[in-house]
Amino acid sequence: MDAAPPADAVPPEPPAYTYAASDLGPRQSREIELCRQASTFDWQYTGTFFLGFLGSEYLNLAYLKQTNEPGLRLVGPGLIGFTFGGFLSGGYLSLPKCDPQWAPSVPPEGDVRGSWPLAASIVLLAGAMGPIMDYTFLGPVKQEWTVPERSARVFIAMGTGMLGALFPYLVFSPRPWAAKKEIEKLRIEGIPAGGMVHWQTTF
Repeated sequence: MDAAPPADAVPPEPPAYTYAASDLGPRQSREIELCRQASTFDWQYTGTFFLGFLGSEYLNLAYLKQTNEPGLRLVGPGLIGFTFGGFLSGGYLSLPKCDPQWAPSVPPEGDVRGSWPLAASIVLLAGAMGPIMDYTFLGPVKQEWTVPERSARVFIAMGTGMLGALFPYLVFSPRPWAAKKEIEKLRIEGIPAGGMVHWQTTF
């Protein structure tokens, strides 16, 4: 007869939760909590970028436009582009991403609907609209502004607009998007055999 385990023995780890094909809704307690976080719009995140955009426009028009330093005047389009790009991208990522009847997950064979095409579209849109947002609220451009400075405003607003649109994806994400990615991670790690790597090439 085998000896009984000691009283202070650590119990074995429970097996990973295995998801069935019909497990569309959140099942585990951590998943349910993450789904609750991802089921509401993140007003704080989007509102912060929107207020930053309004503040940048006011600062650009009321102060930076009046200064005689070209370097300071170029701060305006940079702030406007970044906050507007963050507002576009953050507004989309702040939308609800989970429902009590459906939780986002990646099948074992891989995610066939990547998020990068829409992200790239938002980045390009932010880059195109950054200069428009700068010049729309700027009003008449002063005659003493040189052509290189006017051109620089366009490229600065374009570049910072693209950086602002990437910020919610790469640096600090809204609550619904961060919770959605965490749910996907939990579901992948719950597969006993681990993830599946697939490589295909054609000639």
